[in-house]
Amino acid sequence: MINKKRLKFLAKVLVSLFFLGWVFLKVSWSEFFTHLEAANVWLMIAYVLLVLLGIVICSYKWKVLTDFKGMHFSLWDLFKLYLTGTFINNFMPSFVGGDTYRAYETGRAEKKYSAAASAVLMDRITGLVAATILAVIFSLLNLKVVLKNNVLIGANILVLLSLSFDLTMVQVRKLAFVKRHAERFIPEKIMNFLRELGHYSSHRGILSKTIALGGLFSIVGMAIANYVLFMALGVKINILDYLAVIFLITIVSSVPITVNNIGLKEWSYVTFFGIFGINASLVLVVSILSRFIQMIISFAALPMYMKAKKKPLEMRSEV
Repeated sequence: MINKKRLKFLAKVLVSLFFLGWVFLKVSWSEFFTHLEAANVWLMIAYVLLVLLGIVICSYKWKVLTDFKGMHFSLWDLFKLYLTGTFINNFMPSFVGGDTYRAYETGRAEKKYSAAASAVLMDRITGLVAATILAVIFSLLNLKVVLKNNVLIGANILVLLSLSFDLTMVQVRKLAFVKRHAERFIPEKIMNFLRELGHYSSHRGILSKTIALGGLFSIVGMAIANYVLFMALGVKINILDYLAVIFLITIVSSVPITVNNIGLKEWSYVTFFGIFGINASLVLVVSILSRFIQMIISFAALPMYMKAKKKPLEMRSEV
């Protein structure tokens, strides 16, 4: 088991190095540092505030899911855990993932590990579904431009196929004969976890609310925040062109083939914004600055992480 984990991590490192190598050869580093020095500090501060607002939105979405599972925590506690999870992803990617940490901390109060894990996974799924919907919407609004580029056509086809597959699987899981056969061949622990996930799909109000919150995060914490960072560096791009790719970049960057999307995110920025003639060095500054600032923000969670190791999170009484 340990060897498999190490091999998987090594494979991710190699993929990250591949993308970083591609970016390194693509970029003019003298231009990179020139653009970096010219960044508007006040707009970068605005970016920080938008990132924090995005984390608040994500924490509230997660709270909706944990409340639904009967695990009632304060928004502040979940905000701290979300920030700590981000810190773990940034600084300890080879040991324990941030999502695993969040699930463990919320589940250990009453030993509801399966319910807690399902809430964390559903938080990720609804966020990805929301980004996918937004990617499709803004691609359709900018359809003439999208149809002129094979990369955008291919990316949107893959996004549509992914969304169609997800919707199909939701319907297939409801079929009685599928449930009967699944229970025969799938271990009981996995079946219990799948039942926890199925609990959400039986309450559409929860799904629609969390997908809407995921969309709000994508717009505020991703689209607007990164556009402000573009403005801080003097990047000029048509707003529809920008919106047609920023959500695609979010989706591509979430594919778990690298360590904490290192290399993949930078490649995505250079590739997708390069379609509209944006200088690769300039785009790379945006990508690296956003990563660096988010790492600094998450580093504030270190004291919370150390404290949480000593004292379990406490649930609040349901009002």
